[in-house]
Amino acid sequence: MVPIFYNEQVRISINQLLKNTNNSTSILLGKAEYYYQKYSKIFEENEIPKQLFFITAANSQCNSDFVDSDGASGMWAISYAIAKKYNLNTNSYIDERRNINNSTKAATEYLIDLNDIYKDWLKTLVAFRIGPINMNMAIHKSDKSLNYSKLHNNLINEHQMVAVNYMAFWYLWNYRAEHKIQSIKFRLPDSDTVHVKQEISLNSIAFQMNMPIETLKILNPELRLNIMPVFYNSNGLKLPIDKIQFYRDNLNNLFPSFYNQNNDSLITDSLELGKDPKKITSQRIEDNQRSQESNSRTNTIYYKVKKGDGLLLLADIFDCKVADIKKWNGIKKDQIFAGQKLKIIIPESKLAYYKKINSMTMVQKRTLAKKR
Repeated sequence: MVPIFYNEQVRISINQLLKNTNNSTSILLGKAEYYYQKYSKIFEENEIPKQLFFITAANSQCNSDFVDSDGASGMWAISYAIAKKYNLNTNSYIDERRNINNSTKAATEYLIDLNDIYKDWLKTLVAFRIGPINMNMAIHKSDKSLNYSKLHNNLINEHQMVAVNYMAFWYLWNYRAEHKIQSIKFRLPDSDTVHVKQEISLNSIAFQMNMPIETLKILNPELRLNIMPVFYNSNGLKLPIDKIQFYRDNLNNLFPSFYNQNNDSLITDSLELGKDPKKITSQRIEDNQRSQESNSRTNTIYYKVKKGDGLLLLADIFDCKVADIKKWNGIKKDQIFAGQKLKIIIPESKLAYYKKINSMTMVQKRTLAKKR
């Protein structure tokens, strides 16, 4: 169980929630109920207190598109470094910290790892948000006390509010009936996943399928640019259940260039050329396969490590994982040093782009990373 923590800050936060200004508390309760029912089972299966799911209410108001000033993102407010550590994909197209399924699994792993350190779910949930470095500093300032009430006073105000907001919402969840606050029901549309034939914008899909773009955005919050890339087909594009068949029936309208190139023109071309349509179809398929193989080819470049570089930064700007760089270079530890040459495997089609990174300044590299 999570130890109860209460002070004047918690009382003030509870009273703020009880005001229910513009039904904000009722809306938050409705979101928390919906996601709790869907995902708390994951916590139960991993022997984590189910109430820890309320971290999402305290940290982000249960908003999957949440982003704070430090770059923490998603309903769990996960930092970039933690995303990399727990294999959440983050690049210019995708931010899986906003994917509720993937981020909840990562959050579960992170909570388990933190609790192995602190042996206390209250300190764990605070460390989840502020990071173990800040938690350890507070412990050091408190003469190594493990009593959270003492640690709390050695945290900056922003970090103190993690436990405060969590406890306030926990109180509200358990005693809303006594305060006559009802939740406003919330649910996402029932959905299923489909694959795209080519990179396509959500605007194009919404227009062709006569549906609100907002529906696609809320179902696919991890799509940073509102564009669905082909490489994300392993996860799939989420569509409302009642639109799946319409999508399948209208692939030629959604991806006209793909179908014109690969199917629609075959018969016309064969008639004009006086050739067997089956032979032309076979040839087009072979040509398309060769094109796809060309796009999937990789090349190797060597990056010279500069002062200030780290594996997390390099993994971000080269659109790969830390584990990939370590594997390519036979590195076991997380440290790299200035002057070291690292082997990086990149798509052949982007060779010129990635080569430029070698000559970038540290400011330029950090700016590039922030954009992602």
